[in-house]
Amino acid sequence: MDTTFKPALESEFGKALATLQRDPYGRLPQKQAEAIVAFFAATQPSEKERLGWSFSEELDSFTRILPYVICAFNAIDRDCDTLVSDEEVTSWLQNPQLEHRVEDTRWNFADLKSVEASLPALCLSGLSGTKGLACIMEHIKNFHFQSDVSSMGLRDCVLTAMKVFTELHVRVG
Repeated sequence: MDTTFKPALESEFGKALATLQRDPYGRLPQKQAEAIVAFFAATQPSEKERLGWSFSEELDSFTRILPYVICAFNAIDRDCDTLVSDEEVTSWLQNPQLEHRVEDTRWNFADLKSVEASLPALCLSGLSGTKGLACIMEHIKNFHFQSDVSSMGLRDCVLTAMKVFTELHVRVG
């Protein structure tokens, strides 16, 4: 009998996505953060690449950009049905904007350069660059909608982002 404790990663991953959708910049509880890391590790293409320093670089890059990917998804999903279409993503890519706090109680849409300019110095840089968020979202769109799929949910977006980071070895920041 296997007595090793195996947490319910699937439910914790779902909870983490719900938490991040409400507050992409907030902190996750330990279990939820571990679930995201475990799901990311599971997307590694081979057993050989699951461990080691190269994985830690990919994980660091992924965790830096994940809140912005979720913010982009939220900005694309203007009708709040938690699904986006290929056309909605394409439309967002033509004018990428994120919902951004402009005052303590006021949020507004801002382009990526404005969002990046308002970030503290230690935060993500290159958000609006040529390999920035719009490029990553375009790869997510291409990966997800290459099959005959009509919509993408937040879960699909995050899982596809994981594939983008593992297959393209994206480095952010």
